[in-house]
Amino acid sequence: MKFNWNDFLKEEEKKDYFKVLNNLINLPNVTPSKDLIFKAMENFNFDDLKVVIIGQDPYPNLGDADGLCFSTNAIKTPASLKNIFNEIKKDYLDTIIKSNSLNNWKNQGVLLLNSILTNEVGKTLAHKNLGWEKFNLHFLNKINQIYKNIIYVVLGKDAYNFISKLDLNNQILLSTSHPSPLGAYRGFIGSHIFKKINDELIKLNKQTINWSTY
Repeated sequence: MKFNWNDFLKEEEKKDYFKVLNNLINLPNVTPSKDLIFKAMENFNFDDLKVVIIGQDPYPNLGDADGLCFSTNAIKTPASLKNIFNEIKKDYLDTIIKSNSLNNWKNQGVLLLNSILTNEVGKTLAHKNLGWEKFNLHFLNKINQIYKNIIYVVLGKDAYNFISKLDLNNQILLSTSHPSPLGAYRGFIGSHIFKKINDELIKLNKQTINWSTY
């Protein structure tokens, strides 16, 4: 059995709760842009799914969010992403950081998922508890029914609270604090979380992730 994203989305769109989400998607002040909201899942090779990194919600500045958690097309590196790159470099000195886009990770089987897929420009958590959490729990539950030994990476309390609603008995859970300036010193800095991900992949005889960005 394989997971089909388009089929899943069509089924969810028929459900009552999705009407609210459909309204959110079509609001004028929403980030990311409509064509990027489902970027984490679109054109993703789910048969090669290795890692799920759970973020919170999209960057609030207009044009920053690109549909992948922590990733951005902006030239200026957000503070959270800067801490992520610094943590990677501690274990992988030859990592090449040429871009703030994390598309290269996605192409290697890393699902970069915000628990809330949209936000209002200039605000944080503006679309919390409006249905995206429910949508993503349905999505991940479906994934977990089909695939085993997925490495779930939980960064911060909000992500942990979200993921606690999932059955992860057949999966692998790694967690630390959020990489934001407020949370990074509570565990993220010095966690070696990206090396731990690759260590788990080695145990599973899977190809490790090249954390470079292009």
